[in-house]
Amino acid sequence: MQTELIEQIIHLPIPERIEIIERISRSLREDLRESDYGNDKLERRKTAYERLRGIASVKGKTPPTDEEVKEDYIDYISEKYK
Repeated sequence: MQTELIEQIIHLPIPERIEIIERISRSLREDLRESDYGNDKLERRKTAYERLRGIASVKGKTPPTDEEVKEDYIDYISEKYK
């Protein structure tokens, strides 16, 4: 049945196909808003953010200054292109 429906839609004029896509999209957005899917996704993102927060920090060490970063980069490039 789905195959037949898809075949019928494919043969419709473009404006009608666009209308079908927009109506399906609108319906899907409404269903997602009402379901827990959107909330679940947000919760997963928050959890991931909390786990990753501070991943690059080193306890007991201060971050390098801009000047130190520039010097390290210059040293890296100098070594790379010797």
